[in-house]
Amino acid sequence: MKRHNRVFVLSILSQTLLSACGGGGGGSAALDSQTGSAVSLPPGEQSLQANAQNRIGRALVMPLEVMSAGSSKTVSATLKISAGASAKVLTMQVNNLSYDGKASVQINGGSWITLTNASVTVLGNAKLYGGIGGGYDTISLNVPITGAVNGTNTISFRFNGTDGVSSGYRVLSFNLLDSAGNPLIAASSFTQDDPTAWTAPLANASDIAAGQQLWQSAQLIESPINASHQLQAHCMDCHSASGSDLFKFNYSNNSIIVRSQFHGLSATQGAQIASYIRSLKNQYPTPGANCRPWNPPYQPGPGLDSAPLSDWTCGAGLGAVSENDLDTLAAIFPNGVVDRSVVATRGQINLREIPIGLQLPDWNHWVPRIHPKDAWGDYFTNSNLNKLYAGEGSGSATFNMKTQLAQGGASYAQGKTGNIFNDLYSWGIAFGEQFAPPNAGTNGSYTIAQQENLYGTVQWQLLKSWELAQEYSLEQSCPSAWVNLQHAPKPEARGWCGYWRFIFNVSPHILNFPTANSMFGSSVAQYVKSNQWYYLQILLNPGSGAHNVHLPVDWQYAYGLLDNLYQVSGRTEPIRNFLYVLKGAQEMDNGVGVANVNQGWTIRDTSPLDVWSGGQNGVWKGTSVATEQAVVNAFLANWLDTTTSFNLSNWQREGQPNAVSYETTCGWSIRSLCALDYVHGTLSGGTIENFPTWTWNQVPLMRGEGIDGTQLNRLSTWLNAAYPNGNYLSLVQK
Repeated sequence: MKRHNRVFVLSILSQTLLSACGGGGGGSAALDSQTGSAVSLPPGEQSLQANAQNRIGRALVMPLEVMSAGSSKTVSATLKISAGASAKVLTMQVNNLSYDGKASVQINGGSWITLTNASVTVLGNAKLYGGIGGGYDTISLNVPITGAVNGTNTISFRFNGTDGVSSGYRVLSFNLLDSAGNPLIAASSFTQDDPTAWTAPLANASDIAAGQQLWQSAQLIESPINASHQLQAHCMDCHSASGSDLFKFNYSNNSIIVRSQFHGLSATQGAQIASYIRSLKNQYPTPGANCRPWNPPYQPGPGLDSAPLSDWTCGAGLGAVSENDLDTLAAIFPNGVVDRSVVATRGQINLREIPIGLQLPDWNHWVPRIHPKDAWGDYFTNSNLNKLYAGEGSGSATFNMKTQLAQGGASYAQGKTGNIFNDLYSWGIAFGEQFAPPNAGTNGSYTIAQQENLYGTVQWQLLKSWELAQEYSLEQSCPSAWVNLQHAPKPEARGWCGYWRFIFNVSPHILNFPTANSMFGSSVAQYVKSNQWYYLQILLNPGSGAHNVHLPVDWQYAYGLLDNLYQVSGRTEPIRNFLYVLKGAQEMDNGVGVANVNQGWTIRDTSPLDVWSGGQNGVWKGTSVATEQAVVNAFLANWLDTTTSFNLSNWQREGQPNAVSYETTCGWSIRSLCALDYVHGTLSGGTIENFPTWTWNQVPLMRGEGIDGTQLNRLSTWLNAAYPNGNYLSLVQK
């Protein structure tokens, strides 16, 4: 098939990039491929189709959207660079470079360089996490180049064509570097697009109304390479019903039009949808500066809690993602001293404002690739999973969340009337415990197609949970609901409601996807995704100090997946690991105590061994021993203060009248104490993997790495009291 290649040129003269968009001048026109009519694209909107010669002297508006409904597309920029001949590298930050060969670059009409993991150098942790097509949705990379000259240069970016999923990528920034790494294009040559200046392509009321109707009911196709496959889902099914997500994250008119064409609509219809999305400014608050498609929702960072609640979902931006895990430690202890009072288990650390070295998924990766209607057909449509959302279908449910929230108002959302927790839980188990479509596959050995179907379904439920949270102000109301319905002792300042794990359960790990045949392309990318969703769960809903067994977080799963990611990537994250264990311990130190370990203090989810986690041969590898000692010592001392405050006779214990009914052996997952006569290293239920044995083996190793001997003696003495046949006093050193 002949490749149709569309080329758009941006001229940049006198070291100043020339914008193909921005305010001033007339709008440009896109030709509707179905009707042949011109669709006006307004000034202030990046269409990359304006006449560049009318923009001489203007800075280039970023990002560059290199997008097409199916065929390839080229966007070029012409620059005058006095020292251009010294350029050796094109450096770029790119969003959604999701597969090898998706993009190519060219310098001055020379050979095209196809971007693959073999042809570029991916920078930072993104390289460890799979690079192009890996776990991160935005990556930075360097491309070796030749052919730049002193004077006028043309740099071209090409989208090589769709894989049936993607319609392009965004170049967030780029520059040319000399051999010493010095940038050759001045920062003043670039400016950022301003979404507040965007206007509707078609401003009349009839086009806006038509756009809304198309959003709700237009017949779509899967993609240009599978045009015969008509979708059951409509735009509103995979996105927020109103389209508020595209408005909130400032998707451009151009991206909306291109994506509409990707799904089989005309450019005119795409412009009508874009116009409808622009009209939502009359319904919703103006999105904040971080509300862009590439900024990961809820990415933690300083200042989020003081910003408008409506902008929390947009996160702190990509700039808050650190390449160094130790930057997180500096945020916890800004004065540079590890003060254990700051991380006491009785406290409540605010994870929302502590930056981490893990990039969370961007909005495109919240949106389901496959809607459950297209995955499962009538089985989904007539399921309670569907009906409990908005009442559609013939399921047996007698209520739905949209009606409950609309009719119940703030009183219902805050837990003053009705029971939003029970209702959300019913909706949750409609997938987690009741949804069993035919041909779903075999747990643990799903095909890639089956993974995509299941992942799309759980993403759909997550996205609709987000929709409800935004439309009905749940992020403001849920802290009150936690107190009113569960008497939660540690409500968060903002967050989500209920015990169902709407975020946690998106993890491919909890879905039991095979890592050897992963829809994400590699085991490392799959482990990144699992870590991302697990961390998002504790950002949005850690439990407010009112946990119930493994709801709303199964903490041990998260600790294990941190280790899995380290094992396959080689990158350790001791401080993010510490944060996770600390937050878990603070959730468990809630006043309930040890007479009810399923809702109170439990060793399983608070263990100091999970903070140490192998020390210099484990999660602390590559970090100074002094830092390891400071953090582990602080947590261990606090943990012992809490643990030794409880009378051992009150503690639920295996084999005793107060035992947890289903805990009959001493395994790794036990929340209560093991049997009183248990001796470390003894098989119980076919395993010796348990806290008494681990501690016996690891205390000497911890002592060898300089962990506080006084605290290790306290730990050994407590263990000897808990398990008197274990001879733990032999571990005590004076």
